[in-house]
Amino acid sequence: MEIAASDNKAEVDEGIVKESICYMCDSACPTKIHVRRGRAIHIDIADPRVDICPRWRAQLDFVYHPDRLKYPLKRVGERGSGFFVRISWDEALDTIANKLQGIANEYGHESAVFYISNTREYLPYYHRFAHAFGSPNYCTGTSNCFYATWLAAILTYGKDYGLLVEHESVFADPVSKCKLIWGSGIMHSLPKFWKEYLAAKQSGLKLIVVDPRRTKIASMANVHLQLRPGTDGALALGLINVIINKRLYDKEFVEKWTSGFDAFKRLVQEYPPEKVERITCVPATKIKEAAILYATQKPANIVVSPVATTHCTNGVQNHRAIILLPALTGNLDIKGGNRGQSAPIPLNSITLHERVANLPPGIGSGRFPIWTKLCEEMQANTLADHIENGVPYPIKALFGAGLNIMFPPNSNRLVKNLQTLDFIAISEYFHNAGTQFADIILPVASWLERQILLTTGGRRVRLIEPAVEPVGESWPEWKIIFELAKRLGLGNEFWNGDFEKSLNFTLEPSGITIGDLKCHPEGIDYTGAPRPDKYYEQVGFQTPSGKVEIASSILAEYGHESLPVYKEPFESPLSQPDLAKSFPLVLTSGARTIAFTHSQYRNIPQLRKIVPEPRVQINSLDAKPRDIESGDMVIVSSPRGRVRLKAEVTDIILPGAVHIPHHWPGEANVNILIDDQALDPISGFAPFKSQLCQVAKS
Repeated sequence: MEIAASDNKAEVDEGIVKESICYMCDSACPTKIHVRRGRAIHIDIADPRVDICPRWRAQLDFVYHPDRLKYPLKRVGERGSGFFVRISWDEALDTIANKLQGIANEYGHESAVFYISNTREYLPYYHRFAHAFGSPNYCTGTSNCFYATWLAAILTYGKDYGLLVEHESVFADPVSKCKLIWGSGIMHSLPKFWKEYLAAKQSGLKLIVVDPRRTKIASMANVHLQLRPGTDGALALGLINVIINKRLYDKEFVEKWTSGFDAFKRLVQEYPPEKVERITCVPATKIKEAAILYATQKPANIVVSPVATTHCTNGVQNHRAIILLPALTGNLDIKGGNRGQSAPIPLNSITLHERVANLPPGIGSGRFPIWTKLCEEMQANTLADHIENGVPYPIKALFGAGLNIMFPPNSNRLVKNLQTLDFIAISEYFHNAGTQFADIILPVASWLERQILLTTGGRRVRLIEPAVEPVGESWPEWKIIFELAKRLGLGNEFWNGDFEKSLNFTLEPSGITIGDLKCHPEGIDYTGAPRPDKYYEQVGFQTPSGKVEIASSILAEYGHESLPVYKEPFESPLSQPDLAKSFPLVLTSGARTIAFTHSQYRNIPQLRKIVPEPRVQINSLDAKPRDIESGDMVIVSSPRGRVRLKAEVTDIILPGAVHIPHHWPGEANVNILIDDQALDPISGFAPFKSQLCQVAKS
């Protein structure tokens, strides 16, 4: 079955068809691109599951948007108030190289920061470029994205369990009998799987959903645990309290394959359901019901949002408590449960990470050493601090790729600090808040206009060839990096400009070459052995102890609590009752919407029609005493700032909490309300999901 993005069949029939992917999100769904006279005119998508998602249909509106950046630009005048003029690629790259080299000569190579966001397959190239240049300061959008959940998993299980999330196994044979969905809306965040969830539910799948909002999947649940934002860790400990005390845990596995269980058992006794109800607002009866359902309906499976549990000041430990559930209940490495990863396609790393040991310490590495060591990048949430204090060295330049400077917490502070830098260069598709402060802007080619080595999914390699020529003079980012490297005397580090040589080097351990992939545009499956059930019985766990570390030895080594303890959010009605007198509501932000991917695509009319404006969701019990009705303009304020947007009065959101979507441009940027100082002590993640706020009629 193929689903068309257009009904213009006559034009479609005249064109040629090229295999490609949709990169409007990270799912990389296969597509067929119909090209006529060098222009993409129509898109088919072969997977009928994806027809619920509107983004793939909007690809051509993105690629051929009239506001696409088409030529290199140079700013004239002051940052934020000047204007841009077109320049040549030679002038743009020469300017960047000269500025970076001049700053390196005067202050040191480490004074340049490389802040990369959402460039997908080019991340390793930027990583390599930063280290080849001589700067340890490579950081990405993962400073606030999925890496904290990955970090929690590898601290507990080891690296082969770093993505302890399953979807396909729900619909495999045998299917999961119970699904625990923690903080994921599914329909909006994983539309590809929505129809399978509906079918599985109709076939008897038991659903437990944890979410402060009554999402569509939550409304289908057998048990909806509607918790106060930021209290996920307490809820997990409450569930485990019931499972242990009712002897529903896998005693044999626990005794043989875990470390720290006895101390953990004592810890969870402090979290009986009645106490957890007072912390989380979830009724004790529902906590007991959910715990028994998950522990007895096997195989059971959990899906945890990449960020919902970690966007708070105790995020890593919260997530560790949650992901212990499969191990404790015998749902680990079995069909229909949660599995570790099979051996991935073996690839060479190109990041030159070994050179970091010989470089000065990077930003945030002193405060978040576990993050720096295991995630192999710097924590971007400390950038404003380092620009302000100049310790241990001054930050003078920023090279940003896909950079939205409204993304970080307390983003107005970062904007203020970026204006003090000597030089900023940014590569982008469109003008945004970040480009307004750039000295040089470089236009980048879209996924339909560039060559892509696709290794996501773990078992198949594909080479995606460009379907059309880039618009204007936009370049693929590999070319930007390679040409800039030449100007800095680093050409040898970048295969002297030969991109396919770099791809062959990356693929070398797999035995697959670019030539092979060109002969097989459908892709080549890597033939490594699939992961057997209970693989840990053969090899153990990739932790220092070889076991599931309920008590993490790495956390203990760095002075953190080894057990997944619960700590109240830094800002909450319980931890700061005086502050709560002025800011009595709990703000959670960032729930996905099916129309957009983070900050992207709000400039595409057909997607903007789906969600035309940002709204704050507030419960009727909180709206009534504030004289707020749906459609009223309101001010949402925190100790750091205020935003103005429309109210949506709804019982979908828990009383006492409000929700605002993330990454909305202009006055409604919720991130200016978020604390950038009280960060998770292990990951450095910001508390986007648990802040105090007030809502008042405008």
